[in-house]
Amino acid sequence: MHDILSQEEIDLLIRAASEPDLELEATVVEEDPVYDFSRPNKFSKEHIRALQRIHEQFCRTYSGYMSAKLRNKMEVRVHSIEQILFGDFVRSVPNPSVLSVFRALPLEGYVVMQLTPDIAFLLHDRLCGGDGIPIGRARGLTDIETAVLKRQVLSVFSSLLADAWQEVSPLRFELEYMESNPQFLQVASERDAVALVTMRFSLNDTSDMISICLPHRTLEPIMKNLTHIRMFESLQQPDPQRVELLKEKVRSAIVPVEVELGKTVVTVRDLLELAPGDVIPLNTKKNETLDIKVGSMTKFKGTPGRLGSRLGVVVTNVCDPDDDDDDDEGGLVDE
Repeated sequence: MHDILSQEEIDLLIRAASEPDLELEATVVEEDPVYDFSRPNKFSKEHIRALQRIHEQFCRTYSGYMSAKLRNKMEVRVHSIEQILFGDFVRSVPNPSVLSVFRALPLEGYVVMQLTPDIAFLLHDRLCGGDGIPIGRARGLTDIETAVLKRQVLSVFSSLLADAWQEVSPLRFELEYMESNPQFLQVASERDAVALVTMRFSLNDTSDMISICLPHRTLEPIMKNLTHIRMFESLQQPDPQRVELLKEKVRSAIVPVEVELGKTVVTVRDLLELAPGDVIPLNTKKNETLDIKVGSMTKFKGTPGRLGSRLGVVVTNVCDPDDDDDDDEGGLVDE
């Protein structure tokens, strides 16, 4: 008799069947995993983290090298890394753009680097002696501008990017061709998954984005290496031979050293009428120290002197940004 339900129990079962717990059903639906087969995940979180470490190292090296080449502080930082479809990348690139297609040897595939016209013209202007000011209008590159970028920017880019990938695989990036219209890129199919590395570029008052498109098809043979690299990078000791080689290169580097005797202002007429024996008065008195410049920076103070039969300057003070009165032992610098 215990298996027979009472009328009250029967009413409860009927009510539960006709009024299900909607909140419970909603919770179950939200927890169901949904996989989008049209956008498969080819890059795992470990792959993304490894790509970020690689390109952060590349950004540090490239920023330092180009800052020295441009004689101005240039900064490149990783902004984001995401997986998208190659078709989405092509549609997101403005036309015109400066698209450089590199062959990733010995792999079978390509890597695309995208610059905006503003960045390209700014770098070209700075490399040719200008102040580094964008032209303010979008147009394609001329043959001369393309040649300058290939030799001074893209060659450095490919070399340093290959160095950043050395711990994963000994890759070489060779420039295949350049394109301005993204619709003409033929390096992957529209549905192929790519890792898009977006980097923020800053020079003077200009800030813009640089993109590197890494197709999964290109990186597939070395994908397994991305999950095992640089896990203990901070524990690795630097190679003593590389340290000594770096020190030797720094010691043998040639830097311009100039002594500024003084300044003055003359008219064009007086300048044209100058003749041998004329005297030009400067704004520096004979008992004042002279500025000794290394590159464009004033690093020392000194007084005129002689080194045998040659003119020179005696270093009397080392210019310190924190303490301009910090004296150092004097030495004679040949003119």
